[in-house]
Amino acid sequence: MVTATAVATAAVAACSGYGGPAPARPLAYDVPTPPMATFQMTDTTVVSVSTPMGGMVVNSGTNLTLAMTFERAQEGVRVMGSVELFEASTENPMTGVQSVDGDDLSGSLDYTIGRRGDVEVTSLPELPGALAQMSPFASIAHELFPPLPDAVVETGGMWVDTVTWTTEMESMETVSTGILSYTLVGDTLVDGRTLLNFAVTGEVSGEAEVNQGGMAITQSMAGTTAGFILWDAERGLPAYQESEREMEGSTSVAGMPPFPMSVSGTVKVSLRN
Repeated sequence: MVTATAVATAAVAACSGYGGPAPARPLAYDVPTPPMATFQMTDTTVVSVSTPMGGMVVNSGTNLTLAMTFERAQEGVRVMGSVELFEASTENPMTGVQSVDGDDLSGSLDYTIGRRGDVEVTSLPELPGALAQMSPFASIAHELFPPLPDAVVETGGMWVDTVTWTTEMESMETVSTGILSYTLVGDTLVDGRTLLNFAVTGEVSGEAEVNQGGMAITQSMAGTTAGFILWDAERGLPAYQESEREMEGSTSVAGMPPFPMSVSGTVKVSLRN
């Protein structure tokens, strides 16, 4: 198991560029041994909006523990997730604090990931009504396991992949796109396990149509993301990943001119066992 202290040490090494050369190896998803894993995830987001009535800042946070099981499927690997802990909140100066937890969820996480990371979603946990906007599960299904190259990668090798996914909820429809570059920086050893350090940079964008209390809201955002992934080469799973995003865009409400907004946030994911 990758302990929190060991992961923190590896993260420092990754940021400083320390690590031995990674031998050439193919990368592909398969059923890990053991065929189960638990991930701890946190996401903090700050949205700044310049409305005609003045500036407004919205703070959001999500804390999630997700137990996953894996089994072989014709298209690759079937991933089934059980939510052990879920807490999410949004603090809006106009509407106050909204919060949800595991008691508000229904349904399960079930999707298939191909050998190179292509995702086909069967089902996702859901939040009711307008609370659906606080759900992280669509992004988890498409972003937890990074796309892998279709060729052997050596230290310094890079590959680029485009990931696009959509959501359709009762109160919101979104389209998210990431054009991401991955570079294999090298190896680091944590608790006797070889972890590959992938540096990640890219461009991200999102479009959303929201129905909030009968009001139609359209949002368009674009920006950058940067971070790293420590990949457990033996299990074929990410052991730790961290990314920061910065986006700019606008919000449009019927009967009003568009007003600018910005989004910044940090996502951290660690493999607990």
